[in-house]
Parts: sequence; C-alpha cells; structure tokens
Amino acid sequence: MTTHLRWGFLSAGGIATAVAQDFAIAGIPIRAVGARDIAKAEAFADQFSIPNRHQGYESLVNDPEVDIVYVSTIHPCHHEHAMLALNAGKHVLLEKPFTINAREAKEIADLARSKNLFVMEAMWTRFVPSMDAIFEVINSGQLGDIQAVIADHSQHLPHVARMTELELGGGALLDLGIYPVSFAHRILGKPSAITAKATLTNTKVDSMTSIIFEYSTGAQATLTTCSVAAGPVTASVLGTEGRIEIDGDFYGQATFRVINKLGEVTDSYSHKILGHGRQYQALHAEKCIAEGLISSPVMSIEETMDIMGIMDAIRAQTGVKYPTE
Repeated sequence: MTTHLRWGFLSAGGIATAVAQDFAIAGIPIRAVGARDIAKAEAFADQFSIPNRHQGYESLVNDPEVDIVYVSTIHPCHHEHAMLALNAGKHVLLEKPFTINAREAKEIADLARSKNLFVMEAMWTRFVPSMDAIFEVINSGQLGDIQAVIADHSQHLPHVARMTELELGGGALLDLGIYPVSFAHRILGKPSAITAKATLTNTKVDSMTSIIFEYSTGAQATLTTCSVAAGPVTASVLGTEGRIEIDGDFYGQATFRVINKLGEVTDSYSHKILGHGRQYQALHAEKCIAEGLISSPVMSIEETMDIMGIMDAIRAQTGVKYPTE
C-alpha cells in the first residue's frame, strides 16, 4: 500500500481546485487547507474531504499534521508564502512561475538548503506521460542534433483582470510564457544570447512577447506568448535527422508525431490520462522526499533559478518591471 505525505494546500482558489481534483484521481489525500477567508477554506475542505481547515496561511504551515505545502497564490506572493512554509519546517511545491524574479528564487533555494527541505517549482507539465514520451524520443538520438525549438503559448484572456495588473504580477510572459521558456530550457539548456520584443499595455505589462534564444551550438529557440489573442499552443523540436510535432496544448497530455527528415511519420502518440495530469508532479515530489532529495532531478531548483534569470533578462529588454523590484 502506498503511503502518501500529508499535504497542506495554501490557498483555495481556482488553481488549487484544479490540482485537488487531480489529487483525488490519484488517491493523494489532502490533510489541510488554509485560506484568508475561513468560509472559503471550509467550502474547499468540504468539496475534497479535507479534515483540517485554517483561517490564514500561518496557521496552515504550522499544522503539525502537514508534511508538505502546495502554494498556489498569485506570483507576487510566492516568495512570502514559500518562505513561510519553509520556516515552519515544511517541504514546498510552489506554483509556476516560481517567483517574480531570480533574486526571490535564490532566497527560497538558500533557505530550503539551509533547512534540508525539498522545494520544487510546480511545472506540472514536465511530469505528464506525454512529456516523458517526448523526451524518450529526444534522448534516444533519433532526431539527430537538435537545431531548433519552436513553441507558442497564447490565450485570449482579457477577462482575467489579474493579467493586466502590474502589482499582481500581470503580463503574458510570467503567466503563459513560462511554459515555452521552460520547455526550451529543458531541451537546449541556458541560451548564450536572448532577444525579446514585447507589446506593453497601458498598465505596463506585456500583452505579447516574442523571444529568440541562441546557443553556442548554433541552435535557436523561437518562442511566442500572448494574453489577448488565442494561438495554436503547439511546439516543434527540429533535429538533423527528424522532428517532433506536438499538438496543442503542447505542455499538457498532448498528442504528437515523430517525422523523419524525408517527411515520413515514423511514430505517433495519442494516449489519454485521467484528469489534467497535475497529480504526477505531486507523486514525483513524494518520491524525491522518500529518497532524501531536496531538489528534483527533473525540475531542479538550480534549473528553476536559471529560468527565472532568463525571465528577468527578457523583461529587462521589454521594459516590464514589477513594483517590488
């Protein structure tokens, strides 16, 4: 019988609900939930049969029946709430983007190391079965030398007020662009040069950002993100011997094809899963902790810090600066 960690959910909003639904599919019990509004915590707890209900986040992280805290507040609050949980001696799974900037990410990483606690960015897409299959193809060498990554994450989200507010960490890049940036980084590593252009709103957040990464190998990544128009949300990985074409939404449990350099489809993938797939990151975190790890081999804290540094470099070129910086 599998023994799960005792999870505490810090926040009871929409993302927390989506994650809790996937936890239920996988049979991962949630021990506690905390929200600023106790009525919201109670409603969330009733929905997912959670025994411990807390008003406020400090009460949650100090719950002695909680081993690991899943943080799903808005990005400008990630640093504060991750530090709160770590200082209470809890492991942390922290929603993407990990923080507003690289400085905040480093502070979380340093504290986790000092306390010998596990911390991981909740980049759930890295753990879905289709992504495992994609990287099996890439790592097998059958694509040859990787020359290019092309990825889009554009959604029509003008109704999401948070996306337009600088004080709330708004903009397409942090909320949506993190997916293609993280995908390219996993394949090609840290770029040697970054070029970025953005369209800014009257509230000084980016509604659209286009990015080119260059690498010492000669490879490139071309990435787009937009919050005011819907895109294909697809991705392609191009190698000297073939390519992978990933359908939308490329970052989730997606279908894809492997195509050789003659244009022939040599393999395809179309497997289904239950739910959206956010349960796999939690199972991975539990496995890492059981093995005594404080950083994931799939989504390491070092890679997260690199990615946040890249996001900072993109924003330095596009002129998006948040009030806490």
